Amino acid sequence: MNSREYTEWILSQQREDCAISQENEDHVIISSECSDGEVQIYHLECDIAELRLADHETHENYFFLHFELKEEEHAKGLFQEMMDALKKHTGRTSVNILLSCTSGFTTSFFAEKLNEAASTLSLDYTFSATAFSEIHKHGFDADVILLAPQIAWQLKKAKEVFEPRLVLAIPAAAFASYDAGAVIQFVQAELAKKQTTKEEIAIAKLMRDIDTSAVMFVINMVHDRDSTRYYQRLYEAGNVIFTEEVIKEQNSRQDIIDILDTQLRAIRQKFRVDAVSISVPGILTGESEVKRVDYEELSQSLSEHCGLPVYVFHNTVAVAYGYYAQQGKYDIVCYHSQPAGTMGGGTGTVYRGMPVNGRNQMAGELDPIFRMQFPEFADSFSEVTPADVKRAVVFYLAAAISEFAPEVILVRSALTPDMDELKEELKKYMKEKDIPDLIHVRDIGEYALLGTMLYGMHRFKGGVSSAALVK
Repeated sequence: MNSREYTEWILSQQREDCAISQENEDHVIISSECSDGEVQIYHLECDIAELRLADHETHENYFFLHFELKEEEHAKGLFQEMMDALKKHTGRTSVNILLSCTSGFTTSFFAEKLNEAASTLSLDYTFSATAFSEIHKHGFDADVILLAPQIAWQLKKAKEVFEPRLVLAIPAAAFASYDAGAVIQFVQAELAKKQTTKEEIAIAKLMRDIDTSAVMFVINMVHDRDSTRYYQRLYEAGNVIFTEEVIKEQNSRQDIIDILDTQLRAIRQKFRVDAVSISVPGILTGESEVKRVDYEELSQSLSEHCGLPVYVFHNTVAVAYGYYAQQGKYDIVCYHSQPAGTMGGGTGTVYRGMPVNGRNQMAGELDPIFRMQFPEFADSFSEVTPADVKRAVVFYLAAAISEFAPEVILVRSALTPDMDELKEELKKYMKEKDIPDLIHVRDIGEYALLGTMLYGMHRFKGGVSSAALVK
């Protein structure tokens, strides 16, 4: 499929929820009430298509990728995935505000008054309400969460669970008098404050000494509740040269191939690249058949595809390795990842400086014991509660402590951010002195990139072969 055929086909895909128009023969504009998007064709050694969607208000990308334009079915499929993302985003209001109280009855009445006031003021706000016991089912879809005064004591925990969403306690005077205007002004002021005080993500500390000047292209895949981010970085002797990001909803082997065909190819026109290092989860959800990743097979096929050594590792171990490299306190480090809304998870371990990889990189892949311990959740995750997730996390932490006796465990779990609470649960099964330090983490991108780079550097220089990694 050539670029002209592709843009003509895109222009034929007119929809009611957006306008699709042609800027020029290589540039298609997509506009909707909530989004700005484009399809841009670049004529390099081959035709490269770039697809992008951004929120109309915040200008932040929520879909962004580029790929080599060659296979018709592949190209059309990615455009349809882009349109599915636009449809989902169009269904959201500019500001979705969730109120919560003990039962939900009081806030339901107040939400009606707030919606009337927002309509009168021509504000694109939508208010809804839920009981606090049900907040985990609706809070992740909200932009702002307002807690009634009687549950304001839960504010700290709710902020940790639903970060980076804005979580506030409604002023008691405004709530008691159902003063919709005062609450709306309060929300507007806090939204403005958040925008002006938003902190930039800190760049990771300097890499530890790596005894090689190799240039390494690194890809790390992180799958969250409603998106997959492919972080990409070019390192030279451990120094950051270039950083990029691709955002999609699913994750698949083909996404990695697209990045190698586009981003890596463009980089190699300016830089020497010695090898590629990639970290991915144990399962790729965008595949036609969901199955465990065969890391050695994937490494070999990608190496053949791009003509460079390509090393593929489990992403939980990469995070543990990256964290280990950035600190000097702990010799035995574990990282546990518990995706929101699921009972399954993954654990990565570094033992006295050596990543625990295991045969077929099965170390840390918790699916077998998840199915053994929680069979009732093996086929459906829709009814998972915070109590269920806490039970699962405690079980996985106890297993890691029993196996490796780590000095610290990083925990990435949106529904169990209180480490003191987890420690109290663990005390039921072991002595307090045997419980390691527990650290709640949210953004693991820097750890993952650094760990993936270190993995690749060691493999490339021959300092640590795959057979030598701890089994």
